[in-house]
Amino acid sequence: MSRIPYGVSSFSRLQKDNYIYIDKTKHIETLESYGEPYIFFLRPRRFGKTLFLSTLEHYYDIQEKENFAELFGDLYIGQNKTELANNYYILKFDFSGVETSEPEKIYDNFNHLILEAISTFINKYQIEVEYREAPGSAIATLSSFLEAVQYEIDNKIYLLIDEYDHFANEILSFTSIDRFEDTVSKQGFLRKFFEVIKKKTGSIIDRLFVTGVSPITLDSMTSGFNIAKNKTMDSNLNTMMGFTEKEARCLIKQTLPDYDLDSMLEKLKEYYDGYLFTPRASERVFNTDMLLYYVSEYLIDNTEPSDLIDSNISSDYSKLQNLFSLKDKKQNYEILEDILAGNDQRGKVTVEFNLQRRFTKKDFLSLLFYLGFLTIDREEDGFIYFRVPNYAVKEIYFDYFNSIISEETSFDSLEIEASVVEILKNGEINPFIEKVEATLAALSNRDYIKFDEKYIKVLIFSYLNLTQLSIVKSEYEVAEGYLDLALLRRNKEKGNYDALIELKYIKAADYKEKGEALVEQKLKEASAQLERYGRAAEFKNRKDLKKWALVFAGTDAAAVEEIK
Repeated sequence: MSRIPYGVSSFSRLQKDNYIYIDKTKHIETLESYGEPYIFFLRPRRFGKTLFLSTLEHYYDIQEKENFAELFGDLYIGQNKTELANNYYILKFDFSGVETSEPEKIYDNFNHLILEAISTFINKYQIEVEYREAPGSAIATLSSFLEAVQYEIDNKIYLLIDEYDHFANEILSFTSIDRFEDTVSKQGFLRKFFEVIKKKTGSIIDRLFVTGVSPITLDSMTSGFNIAKNKTMDSNLNTMMGFTEKEARCLIKQTLPDYDLDSMLEKLKEYYDGYLFTPRASERVFNTDMLLYYVSEYLIDNTEPSDLIDSNISSDYSKLQNLFSLKDKKQNYEILEDILAGNDQRGKVTVEFNLQRRFTKKDFLSLLFYLGFLTIDREEDGFIYFRVPNYAVKEIYFDYFNSIISEETSFDSLEIEASVVEILKNGEINPFIEKVEATLAALSNRDYIKFDEKYIKVLIFSYLNLTQLSIVKSEYEVAEGYLDLALLRRNKEKGNYDALIELKYIKAADYKEKGEALVEQKLKEASAQLERYGRAAEFKNRKDLKKWALVFAGTDAAAVEEIK
């Protein structure tokens, strides 16, 4: 059986070592047909950018001409070879390795990577070239090298830059805007690097392809490098990175042939699909890393992994903390609460950021879009409506929200998780409700929290998400309407019950005025809804289903009733 390429980003290794390769080479033809030699392309982390750059490297490398049939013969581009194939010397910079934890070392690391790329180029092509090595300035060295090497080679250079913004995004995510601006300011080394590149385009550098995650640094260095075309939202390139449903189906068929393909795919679509990078495209894509992780983990124990995403991506919630602290924290917290409530976010895509200007809600939503925490749902009346792409990303949001609550209350999340397991195993909700009430009471004096039905639903939703035994759905569509909350076991053997919850909220002032009569009214409404939802085909006559109507008055659960 072919090997799963999880974590493998070398194109030649995939082709030579019997890994599965999802053919993306038709996009090489598309890119070349545009006639645009200098391209920027942005996608979220772990979306296959490095592998695609490696594919370009092997396709255009003059030294790989003899290996063309072996590497590309069975692929689309092997059958539709373009005129520029194997026509360039490849100079490649990979900035994903720039260490950002120590500010004083960022420039040294940057210098080291540039010098390393020059050395790799010289050794690979066995070129003798005399150029000036400027001590302490790899950028000056690069300028001298590019000037000298053009007289030593008979073809031009295709320049590839991977994760051009990696260290800038890391600085922004983990530290501060001031440090970010210092790094990419007018005197910053990144600007100077691109100024050198710009001077050599049209001469020794004939083509350029740059990948990254966000356009923040693009704007911060505009005057230093402003000739590349940003093709991030090109509808023809929407599926260039990430797996389409057809490609995901092909992957599953090759790796998990003994499983029900349709049911497996339906589950994976909910977990990892949903990304759309332009409203002019219609086909959504899976995050490649997430999907490959799932399949590789599934094969180990013949069951789906406990964690839906690997630690490299799940740790991104720590970045959310700094992102939601950018500029207007109050505005950003309101956006977080609204996202957690499952609401679409209306905005527009900011093509270039400038953090010297006011950082607006539009900018913040766009940043979440570029980082993969939101995706495009639709375009309507000139606006873009964003949403969370899938359940795996939703888990990252709730991990972050739970970390906020934990810091504010000092409650033990393991105890809360145990109360959720009590619902799944024993069909008992009261221990969980007690945890929710205790949290609400502890948060009741926080000025930034507006207690309402939406907030309490978000809190309950986030707490239910603490266990890996189930998935939680908010506003879950059934034939009879939309359920507030559905707690559904991921594996029927781990737990005895699924649960449906309908929530009603009464303001403390209204409860004080109308008392139990209002509670009874709300309880009756919730009960009627649950009885109606329970008649849906997927829930009808199920003995492993619990249904609860909840009525909260202020921070207290005024009524908790199981609907038989």
